[in-house]
Amino acid sequence: MVVALILLLYLLITFPLDGFLDSRMVGKAFVQTFSLLGLGILLGRSTSLFPLRDHPERVSGLILFSFLFIFWSIPRSVDVSELYEWADQIYHLSMFVGGFILQRSLPALPKLVKGVFGLLFSSMLTATAMVYRWKNVILCSTYTLYDQHLYGKVLLIFGLGLYGLVIIWIIFGWSRRRRV
Repeated sequence: MVVALILLLYLLITFPLDGFLDSRMVGKAFVQTFSLLGLGILLGRSTSLFPLRDHPERVSGLILFSFLFIFWSIPRSVDVSELYEWADQIYHLSMFVGGFILQRSLPALPKLVKGVFGLLFSSMLTATAMVYRWKNVILCSTYTLYDQHLYGKVLLIFGLGLYGLVIIWIIFGWSRRRRV
């Protein structure tokens, strides 16, 4: 399993797939980002490397994941990762590691922390999407205004969908009575 994940990671971050995804903002900032996060999550689920043992370590992991995600969502960071190959590889590695850290952090935390994090993360995605969707100024100089608006539209749908899923999970997941 681990070898297959590493092979998928290699294919995702090398030519020709990396170049294809980088050619459009939706490919770079949405497809590639969430694919790398997903591979990191799968690696975290399939290994027992680097366990986070207590709540402060896990919350610190969520903070680190959030920082990595927010940093690579900033227009200047997107531009730098497109202009310099070394920055693009740091982006790939940090999104992969971010997924791994997210998987190590989130599952063992209390429901309240999971719910709050889910609401905050989906709200952040939605707010970012609104900026990219409705701002009529080029924010990322390596992509066109059309690319930015399309990315904003796709991210808005995803962010609102995730927000709805978190709300449904809170309503129905928390209302289950625990059997004693």
